[in-house]
Amino acid sequence: MSWWQLAPAVLVTAAIVFLPGYLVARCWRVTGLVAVGVAAPVSVSLIAVVAVFANTVGLRWNVLLVIGATVILAVAGLVVRPLVPGPRRHPAKPLRSRWQLLVHVGALLIPALLITRGLTTMFGAPDHFSQTYDNVFHLNAIRYILDTGSASSLTLGGMYSNGANPSLYPGAWHDLVSLVVQVAGVSIPEAINAVNLVVGALVWPIGAIFLTTRVTGMRPVPVLFAGALSATFGAFPYLMMDFGVLYPYFMSLALLPAGLALVAMATGSGVRGGTPRWVTMLFLVLAVPSIALAHPSTLLLLLLLAIPILVVALVRYRRRVKAIGRAAEMRYWAGVVLILGYVAVGIVIWMRARPSADDWWPPIETIPQAIGKVLSAGFYGQGPTWIVLALTLVAVGLVMRRQVAWWLVGMYVIAAGLYVVVAAAPVGRVRDFITGVWYNDPFRLAGQFPVVTVVLSAVAATWLYTVTMDRLAARRPTFERLRSTPSAGPAAAATAFVAAVAIAVFGQYSSVNYEVAAGARTYELDDEADVLTPEELALLERLDDEIPEGDSIIGNPWTGTALAYAFSGRRMLTPHVGGTIPPDIQYVMDNLDDVGTDPEVCSIVRDLHAYWVLDFDGTQIHDRDIQFDGLDSLATNPGVTEIDSEGSEARLYEITGC
Repeated sequence: MSWWQLAPAVLVTAAIVFLPGYLVARCWRVTGLVAVGVAAPVSVSLIAVVAVFANTVGLRWNVLLVIGATVILAVAGLVVRPLVPGPRRHPAKPLRSRWQLLVHVGALLIPALLITRGLTTMFGAPDHFSQTYDNVFHLNAIRYILDTGSASSLTLGGMYSNGANPSLYPGAWHDLVSLVVQVAGVSIPEAINAVNLVVGALVWPIGAIFLTTRVTGMRPVPVLFAGALSATFGAFPYLMMDFGVLYPYFMSLALLPAGLALVAMATGSGVRGGTPRWVTMLFLVLAVPSIALAHPSTLLLLLLLAIPILVVALVRYRRRVKAIGRAAEMRYWAGVVLILGYVAVGIVIWMRARPSADDWWPPIETIPQAIGKVLSAGFYGQGPTWIVLALTLVAVGLVMRRQVAWWLVGMYVIAAGLYVVVAAAPVGRVRDFITGVWYNDPFRLAGQFPVVTVVLSAVAATWLYTVTMDRLAARRPTFERLRSTPSAGPAAAATAFVAAVAIAVFGQYSSVNYEVAAGARTYELDDEADVLTPEELALLERLDDEIPEGDSIIGNPWTGTALAYAFSGRRMLTPHVGGTIPPDIQYVMDNLDDVGTDPEVCSIVRDLHAYWVLDFDGTQIHDRDIQFDGLDSLATNPGVTEIDSEGSEARLYEITGC
């Protein structure tokens, strides 16, 4: 399959990601960029919440459930909005509206094309998949949803036990991919790549633009620069497509800018435009589940980054108190109490919502090195993102001149501080308290940094562009029509578009191109692949014709056999390399070589309908050397018979001794 052949699946994905949320937003009297900005978070919330509800009431997971929930919310908006007064709107002049639309399309087109180019280069082909540890679970979890019809985040973690021991696992990303498989009729790897293209090349730039406009307003120059700069970071989205692989976390970070934008609008710290405050708060409530059910750690990041926004809102209100009266004074102190309560509850959640200490990572560099990488937005071997480094230095000057929103500065300091702590602080309780939520993992906190940096860089780029145009206009009147003013018109927009394209293209020749090349190695399907080689994959794709439906397969998951479930639909007794293997399955894997003399082996095989064994001789995931005694001598075991093979490394056996 070519990338052009995947285009219908990408369009289906975009429709699922944007249309439900956009329809709901418009029915609740949300328009313009705000409606576009909240579309993806609301859609993903609908998908993830409906998945939980459907499982609770026994409904099988499918796209009709999402459509039904969308219609209910949309109709509710149509019923309620005439009853609630909203601000009067003066219709925009047709010419200005047309140019504003073109600016927004251009601002999205720049990163959409560049990020699509980068991600398709990284993926290699539409049916390639990440050959990494975490992806074994992700692929099989999607198959589990398709097989069982259960997509609830409350039970998805029970895949290992085939639903016998349901447990929590954030499933919003998996739910979305499963819908694309159902609606578009593509394979699981193809659906994954379609979803990641839409999230990376559309959801992320739209969120970056949306959040930037809460600082700068709807002026065309910052809109264009925010879009362009969203394509210049190797740390996001590309690093998240390489390391891990962290697909759910990747989607949660792409949704985070919209959540922050809604917080800024709801509190009055950011530009709200014509959107009523109560509508903003409603859509904040609708958007939060998308982040929480994609990856809970990003919800905690949202709560943390919201603190500067809340503080600025309270300070602004304090300045107005004396002019408003005693009632306002009481509301101010009530706000102080609410923020203190917010922080206290947040600390409790922060302490409880963290993984076990066994999974935490050590620091990787010195504090000066970490600060340098923060300033340059180039992490690990990526090298500096030069355009971001230059704009960050400009932003430092603007901060010193108090020309940057303080809540944006606060978010940047928090995001930067998190990375410096996780990358360079010594191991101990302080580091564990601050970054243990993310397993003390520098990669994850490098991925969150562009969410804030893109806004600060766009503000700096806007100032630099405006000053340059003003000086050119002062020296030569012919440049007057190119200045960034409300009346500047198409000429100024065209000039800013050219500058934005230059920024975006120049930004590719740094951390982006490095990370695309580095990430591409994890998607290569060849004889040196870490999880599956072409021979092993070819054998897996034949299993549904060779193994009866309902039977299970035994195999060492660390050799890649675990993915038999994803590619054939035939269940593996060990569908993931993580977790604890159940005792009965462990017994069979350790004692299958005694199948003719140990009656317990055959008893378990019959109970589990596990008459099949996969044997892969290639490298193990993470170059591990994990062996099971009962699977070491399959070729000479008289109780098993070879049924199929591919090349010299992939074989399928049937247990005939039972």
